[in-house]
Amino acid sequence: MNGAAASSAVNLIPVRMGEMAVSRDKRDVLSVVGLGSCVAVLLVAPKKGAIALAHVVLPEARMTGGRDAPPGKFADTAIPAMLYAMRSLRVKPEDVYGMLAGGATMFGHSQSSKLAGVGNRNIQAAREQLTRHGIGISSEDVGGISGRSVHASVADLEVFVRSGAGEPVKLKGSKVPISVKVSELEADLSQEPFPDDIWNSDPVQNTP
Repeated sequence: MNGAAASSAVNLIPVRMGEMAVSRDKRDVLSVVGLGSCVAVLLVAPKKGAIALAHVVLPEARMTGGRDAPPGKFADTAIPAMLYAMRSLRVKPEDVYGMLAGGATMFGHSQSSKLAGVGNRNIQAAREQLTRHGIGISSEDVGGISGRSVHASVADLEVFVRSGAGEPVKLKGSKVPISVKVSELEADLSQEPFPDDIWNSDPVQNTP
C-alpha cells in the first residue's frame, strides 16, 4: 500500500463500556458495538470538525459504592470529562450539540434488581447532564428492546445507528451548535469555566 492510500485509510476506534474517545482526525470512525441498556453519548462540534463519544453504563458515579471507575462509565461524569477532553481541540460547550443512542430495556434483570430500568435511567441522566451544560440534542435513537451499534465518522460528522438486525439509520445532525438555556441552579452546578487564554494558545499535541 502506498503512502497516499495508507494516509486515507479509515481508522476504526472501538469505544468499549466505560470508555470515551475524542477526535478531529478525518480518518477516524468512533464505534460502539452491542449497546443494550448502555447509552452512547455523542458531542459533535460542526464548525470545529470534532466528535466525542462515551459508552455510558450507569447514570451516576455514586452507584459504584466508592469503587474506582473510569469517568466514561457514568452519565454524570462522562459528559464533563468529554468536554474537558475537547479543550485540547479548542472546542467549548457552546460549540457542540448532543446525540444519544441506546438505553434499551433488557429483560435479564428482575424488577427488584438495582439494574431494573437502568436503560431509561441512563437516557434521562444523559439528557439532564447535557442540559446542565447548556447543550441541546439534535436527535436520539433510544429505548425499545433491541440492542444497537453506533458508528460516528469524523470526516463528515455523520452518525449511523443499527438497531438489531436492521439497516443502519443516519441520525439527524446540525450545521450549527445547539444550545439550551441553563437555569441558575444548573449553572451553579456546572464545571468551572475554561480559562480565556486556552483559546489563544496552540492546541495540545499528542506525543507518541
